[in-house]
Amino acid sequence: MSTVANLLSRRLKFRRFLWSLVSAGLIVVFTSPPCKAWWECGHHVIAVMAFDLLNQDEQRELLHILSAHPRYSQDFTPPDSVIDVDRWRIGTAGYWPDIARSQPEFDRPTWHYQLGATMTLGSVESLNIPSAPGPLSQGATLKSQELHIGQAVELCQHVFSSTDRPTSDRALALTWLAHLVGDAHQPCHAGSLYAEGVFPDGDRGANLIPVRQHENLHALWDSLLGDRYDGADIRRRVQQITSNDNLIEGARDATLQCRGLDPLTWIQESRELGEKYVYTHEILTPVTVASRGFVEEVEQINLSEIYLKDAGALARVRAATAAHRLAAIWCDGLED
Repeated sequence: MSTVANLLSRRLKFRRFLWSLVSAGLIVVFTSPPCKAWWECGHHVIAVMAFDLLNQDEQRELLHILSAHPRYSQDFTPPDSVIDVDRWRIGTAGYWPDIARSQPEFDRPTWHYQLGATMTLGSVESLNIPSAPGPLSQGATLKSQELHIGQAVELCQHVFSSTDRPTSDRALALTWLAHLVGDAHQPCHAGSLYAEGVFPDGDRGANLIPVRQHENLHALWDSLLGDRYDGADIRRRVQQITSNDNLIEGARDATLQCRGLDPLTWIQESRELGEKYVYTHEILTPVTVASRGFVEEVEQINLSEIYLKDAGALARVRAATAAHRLAAIWCDGLED
């Protein structure tokens, strides 16, 4: 049994569990909202770390494919202030599907999240939990709307690795892979909290839970890797993550584990982590109060410093893991 499985089976206390995994770099464990997972800065951080794991030939080929993107001239022309144009473009590739939300031709709202429950409170019979998405249909294309993260990643892997496809299609798949691998590692995008009496249709991936520190709990988690694009902040965050040898070792182990490149593995990890670190007692107590009818709705929650510190540490672990898995997927697609 793996170290992580042993830790989980022993049901260690919350902080001891998180910090033992973070210090070892080994957080690898085995509907939701139409909104962003990680903000612009976070998607840049993940994509740039993945890019830096490639060799120079792979980097050049990736940039060449990206140059065929149908929105390249409009969305991938850097501002004059950008120092490293190549890394800015790769980071923008990771963020681009959120840019495309204003572009009906390319917007795919459901691709960004997974249907299902991370946690339930109360009678399951009273909850409207959707069925899990099935396997990817054979007729699915880059224009298919009703896909979710796992299906969309599978589709984009196939398109990106198909050298007989138009390079513009491969470029679109490249950007979606960069984005969705990151999305799948953000716990709030893997499922929702379904609670009798207050969230029978789910909390939309924590979007319906108000917190003092942000618009809602989901937005708080999105912001943990930074907000808008800031080159210096991105470089600082990349350095902070990549200089942690234990964390990077854990990310490599996560990538190499059995089914480590299966998006359903990432989603299951995110759900288990969400149950432990998103929906802590700080969240569940006021939700339960509302669920039992003592108040009309969940009241705004003032998150503790412990919650925020633990969430930030977990975000860095998930970013490192996402970057290593993304690099492996890009490499596989370039080699085919």
